[in-house]
Amino acid sequence: MKAIKEEFPNPVLASGRDDYTENCSFRTTFDENGITVDEENIIIPIKYHLVCNGLQALISNGDAIVIVKITSSAASFSKLFRFPADTCEMSISVPKYSVVNKIDLEGAIIAAHNIEKFRCDGEFNELYFGTTTFEIRKGDILASEDSRSIYVDDTELEKPISSIFDISRKDDQESDVVPNYYGEKIEIRLKSELYELYYHFKDFNNGTLRRYAAGIIVYPILVEAIDFVIDHYQADSGGDEQTDFSGKRWFRAIEHKADTKGIDFRNCEEYASTLANNMLGDIALDALKSFKDTLDSEVNSGETQMIGGVD
Repeated sequence: MKAIKEEFPNPVLASGRDDYTENCSFRTTFDENGITVDEENIIIPIKYHLVCNGLQALISNGDAIVIVKITSSAASFSKLFRFPADTCEMSISVPKYSVVNKIDLEGAIIAAHNIEKFRCDGEFNELYFGTTTFEIRKGDILASEDSRSIYVDDTELEKPISSIFDISRKDDQESDVVPNYYGEKIEIRLKSELYELYYHFKDFNNGTLRRYAAGIIVYPILVEAIDFVIDHYQADSGGDEQTDFSGKRWFRAIEHKADTKGIDFRNCEEYASTLANNMLGDIALDALKSFKDTLDSEVNSGETQMIGGVD
C-alpha cells in the first residue's frame, strides 16, 4: 500500500507525502542486471539513498534502522532485511524455492527505540507541524517507499537445466507421456488431458504447486536423460552401440550442471534418480511439501469438502 494513502501518528518521509520539505527524500535502488542466482538463493544487491539530516542522525546514533521487506505473496514468503548501521549497501539472499512468480521489495526507516521528542529541525513541513515534537514507539515507520517487483523466472527447474525441456501436446500417441531426446531440447509430449492437468497444477494458486507438477512430469524424464549421459561416459568399448546424444544442447547442459556440483560421470556410482533429484534442487521433498502446504491451507480455510468415508 502506498504511504500517501496511509495515516501515521507522526511525519513520514515518502514520495507523494508533504510531511517533509521538498529537498528531503528516501528510496532504495537495485540493478536487475546485478541480480545473481546460485544453487540455493536469489542474490539482490541493494542500496538506499537518504537526504534528511534528522533521520540520518537517528540512524547513526542507533535510534533508527533502515530495512527492506521482501515478500512473495503467492508463496506466503515474507522477511525483513536490515542494513548495517555503517553502510547504505548490502546484498539480500532470498531462498529461490521459497518464492513464486515475483518478489516485492519495499524499503523503510523504522524506530529502533522509543523516542520521546522526535523532530527533524528545519526538515518538517512547518505549515503542518510548526515546532511540534512527536512521541515515537519502537517499530514506528519514519520513512517509506512504494513497493517494486522483481519477476522471477517461473520455470520449474534450475538454470541451465530449465532451458532444455519443451512440453508439448500430442494426442496421436498411445502413451500419455512420450519423451523425444533427438532434438536440441528434450521434448516431452503429453496427451491432451495430462497436458491440461499439468498446466492447471503448474499455474494453480499463482504457482504454489509448480514444483509438484514438475516432479511428476519432468523429473522422471531427467532421470532417463542422465542415464544416457552416464552410459556415454561409462560404456564399455566392446558393448552394444549406444545412440550418441553428446552433441545435443540438453546433454551439454546436464554436463555443465554436473560440473558445478562436482559430479564426475566417468566415476559416478550414484543412481540417476539421485542425481536428477539433486540437480533439481531436492525436488522430491519440495514437491511433496508444496502439496502438503497447499492441502493444509485448503483444509484450514474450510474450502475443502471431504468426500467418502475413512478406510
